[in-house]
Amino acid sequence: MDRVPIKPSVASDIAAWAAVIASALAVTMLAVEGLTDNSAVQPYYMTVASACLVASTGFAVIRQLRSNRAARQRAGAYEVAFASEVAARERLSFARHAAALMTSMPDGEGLRAVLEESLSRYGAEAAAVAGDELTIVTADGVERADAQASVLRVALRTVRAGRAVADELEDDGTSTLTIPLRIRGQLKHVVVLWRRGGPFSADDLDGLSLVARIVELSMENRELLGDVRNRLSGTLEMMIELVEQRLPEYGAYSERVANYAVAVGRSMGMPDDELEDLRTAGLLHDVGMLTVPETILTTPRRLVPAELALLRSHPEHGAELTRVAAFGPRVQDAIRSHHERVDGSGYPSGLAGVAIPVASRILSICDAFVALISDRPHRPRISKDEAIEVLRVSAGTHYDADLVEIFVMAKAGVNSDEARRPRGVL
Repeated sequence: MDRVPIKPSVASDIAAWAAVIASALAVTMLAVEGLTDNSAVQPYYMTVASACLVASTGFAVIRQLRSNRAARQRAGAYEVAFASEVAARERLSFARHAAALMTSMPDGEGLRAVLEESLSRYGAEAAAVAGDELTIVTADGVERADAQASVLRVALRTVRAGRAVADELEDDGTSTLTIPLRIRGQLKHVVVLWRRGGPFSADDLDGLSLVARIVELSMENRELLGDVRNRLSGTLEMMIELVEQRLPEYGAYSERVANYAVAVGRSMGMPDDELEDLRTAGLLHDVGMLTVPETILTTPRRLVPAELALLRSHPEHGAELTRVAAFGPRVQDAIRSHHERVDGSGYPSGLAGVAIPVASRILSICDAFVALISDRPHRPRISKDEAIEVLRVSAGTHYDADLVEIFVMAKAGVNSDEARRPRGVL
């Protein structure tokens, strides 16, 4: 078994107290000898032993006092380190909470929630993000106008300084703490905390810096997403125009499908991002028709098997076109499966029931309804009531029965919107 080395300070303490014990034993032995031996003990030896006892005891006491002081210093350093670690954990915990709020709520609501939480976290009376627009929340009993004036003043000062600013107590009795936000390298916004009374602490500055980075990333992601959406919007319009060159009524037709689909999705409580993808899929659900020969699309006769196979390939081609155009997986999946049937008799993959994406099941119903109430080369249109009956007859085989009934309820709102539009306006 390896020997554990003894620290020098511990060894010194042991030696000091060993000297004390040895001196005490020497004095005791001399005293005992003096009591038991008739010959008197030499005073010289007693004096020397006593002096050694006093010296060794003094040295040991000094060593003990130094050890105690060092122990207190170590304890103090540990307490400081522990408090620092606790503060760091609290800062990280609040930053994670802020990130959860920003990602789980719509942009404006998430930012406002983070600012409201910051009021209590940092003991502030107002919290704001100042930029092109001002988002500010105030504590109860605080005049918004007073807080807003101070927030805008210190935000401008921060923009000029280009760095975080922690102001001491100002002449008006207020204190502020600011962190600049750089979006794509440009200083565009400033996070501001404001209160009346004592200044904010260094720990508040560190904590707000973490929260500011969360807000900064969220804003930057929002701008990037906006750019992507703008590019996709241009791509969407271009793809619709291409299909319209072959099917002149496609734009109006697909918009009606998309409107009905969004109405159904909203009735089901779909979140906004899924509704946006559902609308996009509705507008592009037949974009795969670009790969189908125009003679097949416009012929009034019944298609032969080879032509029907080409026509039925359009969902897969549509999914591939939207993938190449950088539309999301939900859009691609909805387009690929919008001709599947709940009994498994559809195409292209023969999916059944819940294996079919819910967006595809919605589009299937909306596409069928709009097709039934529209003129086709091989048949005239039917009324909306007749179209509803056709859907209900096929509910449970071709179409999701529950979604058919949701569609029936949701379409009323779409019909009323269409009735309010001027003639010829989609």
